[in-house]
Amino acid sequence: MIAGSTQLRDYLINFCRPFIFSTALPETAVHAIRESYRLFPAMPAARQQLNALIRQWQQARLPWETLESYTPIQGVILPGNEAVKQMAARLQHNNLDVRPILYPTVPRGRERLRIILHAFNTDAELQQLAAQLSALKKKPALMTGPVGT
Repeated sequence: MIAGSTQLRDYLINFCRPFIFSTALPETAVHAIRESYRLFPAMPAARQQLNALIRQWQQARLPWETLESYTPIQGVILPGNEAVKQMAARLQHNNLDVRPILYPTVPRGRERLRIILHAFNTDAELQQLAAQLSALKKKPALMTGPVGT
């Protein structure tokens, strides 16, 4: 906790965001993970499948802004806490495990859906996700009604 003036508080919020909202792993955890991969390498086929899914996602023509990521963690920008929560609920209702990331964890207006790809995901599942995201963009009224309609 830091006690101080309003000016100090505002400064810390605006210029020290990584210290306020950090989900970074400690350096020791990163080293342990790296060493575990060296000792127990992932099956090549699984790694190849995951890399193929990442490339497929990057090439998808989505009507939403996406974050540039070459990792299994992908993001779709959907401004507004309520909008991103509704979109996540709709996708979850359709058996897609997509999570909303809300302000203040991310800057206001940069709220997003967090999508994590796994080697066990299929091309069809990724296509289903892209199709549902596209359909919800084309029919925004779908996002205003109750989940399940």
